Amino acid sequence: MKRIVLGIMLATPIIGVCRQQEFNKEGKTVEIISPVDSGIYMSVDVRSVMQFFSKDNIGKADVLKDCNALNVILRKDIGELAFSQELGKLDMVKDSAVFYGLIGTKGVALTREKLKLEQQFVRAHPDSFVSLYLLMDNSIMYDADGYATAYDQLSSSLKNTQAAEVIRKKIEHLKITSAGTYAKDFERKNQFGKTVKLSGYKGKLLLLDFWGSWCAVCRQGHPHLKELYKKYKDKGLEIVAVAHEENKDLSKNKAAWLAAIKKDDVNWVHVLEDEGSGAPSITKAYGIDGYPTKLLIDQDGKILMRVIGNLNEEMDERIKSILEK
Repeated sequence: MKRIVLGIMLATPIIGVCRQQEFNKEGKTVEIISPVDSGIYMSVDVRSVMQFFSKDNIGKADVLKDCNALNVILRKDIGELAFSQELGKLDMVKDSAVFYGLIGTKGVALTREKLKLEQQFVRAHPDSFVSLYLLMDNSIMYDADGYATAYDQLSSSLKNTQAAEVIRKKIEHLKITSAGTYAKDFERKNQFGKTVKLSGYKGKLLLLDFWGSWCAVCRQGHPHLKELYKKYKDKGLEIVAVAHEENKDLSKNKAAWLAAIKKDDVNWVHVLEDEGSGAPSITKAYGIDGYPTKLLIDQDGKILMRVIGNLNEEMDERIKSILEK
């Protein structure tokens, strides 16, 4: 069965963020994905912007001009049409590996480039209501400190809106892992049953990865992490992955965790958030509310940066700058 599927839409599971705290009507956990336009070209909907500012006294005319200007930029074809046509030639069943491989490479790359254009718009339009909306909607493209800086550079009139409170709360929440603060230590048993402590890896450049076997977004990012680990592990990089599992049965959590590690072939340090020992929560200590969340920690145990999702490239660049001197 062949069908043309819109490439950017299909990149959504990879570029989104899983939030384990969300529940559906039956009380079961569900994955919440960051909003990305459902068409072949990304665009910003005036209605969504207006909804974001629903508590503020602004009119449609205050956002329409900037929305139109941004959409002219976003709708410029940078390869989306050719990508969609390439996908359309594949059989969803017979060519599934190639199909999703393309989504995970070309699809994500195209989406990343379009989201960078949104970042550029925010920098160039510090007085625009659309910029504040984009900052809320496009937070996964910033590291934590860069997000705070982007907000700080907006005009005071935008910061005084009620809508801005959403962003201020996010920035305040992220201060728990501000750059320059020491990473909170923890102790757990790794996947082999050996007790490990985060502080035991001082001297290494640490990538602390919060994930879960249930999180499709996290696992879709594993191939890239494997490439990163292979390239830099002999130069001083170590990955410590903390899995937050969703089942109340600890034995089922452990089984799902170990199965995911084996299936994805991710051979770095793994620990469970809840292993039944009664130890303090690692995710609470680090203020984790979305998956995957990654922190880069220097050789002395100080936090360098924090990112969420799989789109941000700044952590890769920071690792390269440190380990390829």
